[in-house]
Amino acid sequence: MALGLRQLRYFIAIADAGVLSRAAEALNIAQSALSHHVAALETELAVKLLERKARGIALTAAGRRLYEHASAVLSALGKAEEDVRSYTEAAAGPVCIGLSHTAISMVALDIMKAVRNKSPGVHLTVVEALSPALIERVFSGTVDLALTYNPPRDARLHVERLGEEDLYLVGHSSLIGRSSGPIAFSAIPQRSVLGLTPMPASRAIIQTQVLRNQIIPSATLEVDSLSALRMAIEAGLGCAILSRSSVLTDLAAGKYHARRIVDPPLTRTLALIALADRPQTKAFVEVRQTMIEVVRAAVADGRWPATASGRRIRRRPHDDHHDNSL
Repeated sequence: MALGLRQLRYFIAIADAGVLSRAAEALNIAQSALSHHVAALETELAVKLLERKARGIALTAAGRRLYEHASAVLSALGKAEEDVRSYTEAAAGPVCIGLSHTAISMVALDIMKAVRNKSPGVHLTVVEALSPALIERVFSGTVDLALTYNPPRDARLHVERLGEEDLYLVGHSSLIGRSSGPIAFSAIPQRSVLGLTPMPASRAIIQTQVLRNQIIPSATLEVDSLSALRMAIEAGLGCAILSRSSVLTDLAAGKYHARRIVDPPLTRTLALIALADRPQTKAFVEVRQTMIEVVRAAVADGRWPATASGRRIRRRPHDDHHDNSL
């Protein structure tokens, strides 16, 4: 049995429904036929895709992988059909972009205005999430373009690196000292740093083994929300390792201050990502170029505190020692 679009649609329906009977009803086919389809698919691929459980079914690791590929294929097909149907000399059709929490505050409004002015035929959808969640949505095909931090090295992704940001220790002077000068990594106060412990639902601000082993986080408070983290820092409940862009308005208002981390310096890479084999519709190309122009302009004029970089830039030695996802 060749793996075709019908097989992919059936598999997606089964995975989404979680129960064969419900999937069969949604597809308007017999449950026995759908069960036979699953068995034939597993035989063809020589791998188990589903696990039968008391209350339905669950995807195996191979099943989750097929689900990712199937979602991307069907999403790309839908976009291709929409692009062909609506093709004109002007860009038209839907484009979904994902922005990290920091990118929302830095450039979301500028991007929305620029897309409306330059590409009025485009229907733009804006999604806000942590970088790991946005990367997963790009892989699944539900987000076309995403501004994220530290994307993985993956052949499935096209990565346009747009900036490098230094990381700072942010907090009140009672916790991080009155100086606004650099602070050595070894001088970061113990038991006061928030946002270090991985959360079940998503990766927290800093979660690599190197940092977790060297910094003892707060024993009484863990925060996996940028808004809540900013409030906790302002209230003096702890300090955090962040970029200046994440707390720019608070720093300008004097709510607390920031000290650049050195010895070693820590950085994060801002990048625009998309699937490498995604169909290049005119709407997609125009929105992608608009996002690049808006971000580079914000970096160039200092509104986004970062150092400009090109797509082929190599990471600095300490770039892999952190994982900022806001």
